[in-house]
Amino acid sequence: MRNFLVRYPFLLLLIISLTGCKFKSSEAPVEITNKKGQPVYQDSAYLQPISVRYYFNQSQQLSKLAAISANRDGQIRVLSDSGVVVPDNGSLFYSGRLIRDISYSSLLPKKIKAIGTYNRQTIYLDNKQLFSNAWAGKLQIDHGLPNASIFAGGEDFHFLISDGEQIIYIDQTGKKLWTGVFNGVFQIRYEALKKCFLLVSPNQVVEYYPGEPNLKVRYAGTGITCATEISQGNEVFIGTTSGYFGLSDKKLIAALPCAEITDIQEINGQLWFGSSWGVFYRNSKGKYTYFAGERWLPGNRVISLEAGPEKSVLVLTDKGVAQLSFNTMTLGEKALFYEKQVREKNIRYGFNCSSAGIPDGYSTGRTGNQPSDNLWTGMYLAAELFRYKVTGSEDARENAFEAFEAMERLHTVTNIPGLFARSLERDYKIENAKGSDWKRKELLTGSPASLWLPAADHANWSWRSTASSDQTVAQIFALTIILELSDDPQWKSRALKCLDNLMGYIVKNELYIIDVDGEPTMWGKWNPEYVNKFPVNVGDRKITSSNIIAMLQTAYHFTGKEIYRNKANELMTKFGYLENLTRPFSQIGPNGADELSKVLSEEWNHSDDEMYFLAYWGLYPYAFEDDLKAKFRAAIKDHWEIERPEGNALWNFTYAMTGAKEFDLGPSVDFLKEYPVDMRNWAMHNSHRKDIERLPANFRGQTTKERLPLGEIPIYRHNGQFFTLDSGGDGSSLVSAGDTWLLPYWMGRYLGVISTPVIK
Repeated sequence: MRNFLVRYPFLLLLIISLTGCKFKSSEAPVEITNKKGQPVYQDSAYLQPISVRYYFNQSQQLSKLAAISANRDGQIRVLSDSGVVVPDNGSLFYSGRLIRDISYSSLLPKKIKAIGTYNRQTIYLDNKQLFSNAWAGKLQIDHGLPNASIFAGGEDFHFLISDGEQIIYIDQTGKKLWTGVFNGVFQIRYEALKKCFLLVSPNQVVEYYPGEPNLKVRYAGTGITCATEISQGNEVFIGTTSGYFGLSDKKLIAALPCAEITDIQEINGQLWFGSSWGVFYRNSKGKYTYFAGERWLPGNRVISLEAGPEKSVLVLTDKGVAQLSFNTMTLGEKALFYEKQVREKNIRYGFNCSSAGIPDGYSTGRTGNQPSDNLWTGMYLAAELFRYKVTGSEDARENAFEAFEAMERLHTVTNIPGLFARSLERDYKIENAKGSDWKRKELLTGSPASLWLPAADHANWSWRSTASSDQTVAQIFALTIILELSDDPQWKSRALKCLDNLMGYIVKNELYIIDVDGEPTMWGKWNPEYVNKFPVNVGDRKITSSNIIAMLQTAYHFTGKEIYRNKANELMTKFGYLENLTRPFSQIGPNGADELSKVLSEEWNHSDDEMYFLAYWGLYPYAFEDDLKAKFRAAIKDHWEIERPEGNALWNFTYAMTGAKEFDLGPSVDFLKEYPVDMRNWAMHNSHRKDIERLPANFRGQTTKERLPLGEIPIYRHNGQFFTLDSGGDGSSLVSAGDTWLLPYWMGRYLGVISTPVIK
């Protein structure tokens, strides 16, 4: 069974979706620790949100949607100004469409003005009748209101119907039990607890009690948009253009993701809010879980909400319908889903391609050479080796070896032992865009100069030069994990050769990466003359010192060559690298001493975080003496402390690698759970929200006190700014989970702080 699920994770999603919300996530902490005395997360099922969207086709885009209903058979019907339509052929990565409902030919010529759900069946209202196709079609009531457009059902198939002014209360035989007038009514809801109807206009909310002669005013005000009763307690919530409130205290709640409320519905025990910019509900943490943008919705303006099949939530928007499902899933099952996705969409010559273009749909992904092929592939390689170590999966071993072959070839195509390529490509152009001002361009744009050269092994291949420090860190991180975890002597021998050549080349060239033109690359510099020219509060002085000591220690640990140990000690004692790398992060900040320092310290560079934490796997474990190890551990903790608001599982688990007992396991698990399964580059916007606590502009670029859940923000890699609130994007590219998610998850499994999935 498990092999079947591994091969077909999309069927896994289908299977678990059928369970709906039957199983609830066990959030209560379980007192289980690993051999190091660290807490362990028991990987039980939690609820993973997934959205399937349905759009009008191009010829229908001017159509307006009005209402939605779902019956007990799971059939969804939507009322538009061009008739009743139904969702067609949608899935997670293949958005469906809305097509004309032809299930009943007798329905086609009718001028349907409203639809709704009553006793789990769909009810229709036209200019003559209120009727249904359920109950053998016996429900058919002549209402006598030619302009009727609103209705709600009460007890015993009694209905309240209105044309926006006139109101009739009618039984299933068509007998009018009461008539009245309420100007401007646009919504009617039935209050089951009080057995009365709630009628809403822009200025009033009133109640009608069957058998009583008059309407009862519950609330009078302005800007009213909707109202609903909740099932527990005698409370009615009213939505307005500036927030919502309960009638019991009338305290306006405006600190919301969007304060212009368009609908309120209680669905599956949760109070859901539709708004002019997305949909949200109040979660168990007292915050709002927010769904907006095309990751979740076809359009942001919500028209109405409805309980959907299998405990899903249907969101009717101005541009289509979204079905939000909350499927039970373990982190282990999520990992299998991502594993298959990465292999299908993001692998290029064995490299983990950080982003695959999918402009023509999800069936095929377009990969391409990228200046950071080393980085993303090194992280994916480590993830697969961690997976192999804890599961014994031969598939994981093969994935890791294929990634290693790709990274190893970056060393051999240059024909210069120790100099590795950024990337390589078949039948690619040979070019040199490294002009006279290339250094300044790299400094100001962050983009490496484009220098492509003929490959040493095949005439029709070319390789990209100008290797950098982040590429070097990734190479050594991957080689370290191979040398630690691989059980293949030949594989380890090849990895050791790459490591020794690389570090030997750097040491021989006075701690520079010397490029093919004989010059140091822009970002391949660890020489004291370069490093110590930065003022002490410029971050590059600290990170270059930290990285090179980690790399030299790693080289010494695996090769035993004294040249690496001696060089590391020289840097720490003679050139102040120990002081540099242990300098507290609180002392790092802007400095305009010169142009280079100014540009590099204008804001915190989150690529540096990634380099720091990957290199910590060589800094802490391979320290030459115990007192150094203690200092390095303190430096790592200092870094971890300032990164805690990010809740990044990769940072937290790397800190756990040092043996720390407190490393924010809970936020790490939340980080892994919150990643959306749809990792396309959808535009996301949060700067309009009133439910977030903003921070003043700061060096770290942290915009809010707490990071928003990952499902509500743009997709970022670990080197991204998780506190960026808005981004563009059209869903035409797929970010790889190989480095973003699989690395922290399998690292957590390897360290023993995440258990194998717990099957209940």
